[in-house]
Amino acid sequence: MVNPSNHQLEKHIRQSSANSVNVAFVKHAWSQMRARHVNQAMVMEVLRMGRMHRLPEPDIRFSGLKCRMEHFVSGMNVAVVVAVEYPQPGITVVTVIDITKG
Repeated sequence: MVNPSNHQLEKHIRQSSANSVNVAFVKHAWSQMRARHVNQAMVMEVLRMGRMHRLPEPDIRFSGLKCRMEHFVSGMNVAVVVAVEYPQPGITVVTVIDITKG
């Protein structure tokens, strides 16, 4: 696997999420979205316009890297954690966090 920079990963996530066909959600992500009153449109906006403020991490459950995108959307600071296999276009939403509540 290529070791991309944070900027390259942000750009990759934004470009991949431009087409929703490239975005998959795990069951846990749907559950967290319901619990936190975050809808799919909000998640997609975070992926398309968000920033990575934390370093990506490897994840034993997914190959590739786990990246956390953050963005203020619909009155909430939302973080979306995605699994990315750079440079493949598919991304998987792992969880969604309302960081407004800290």
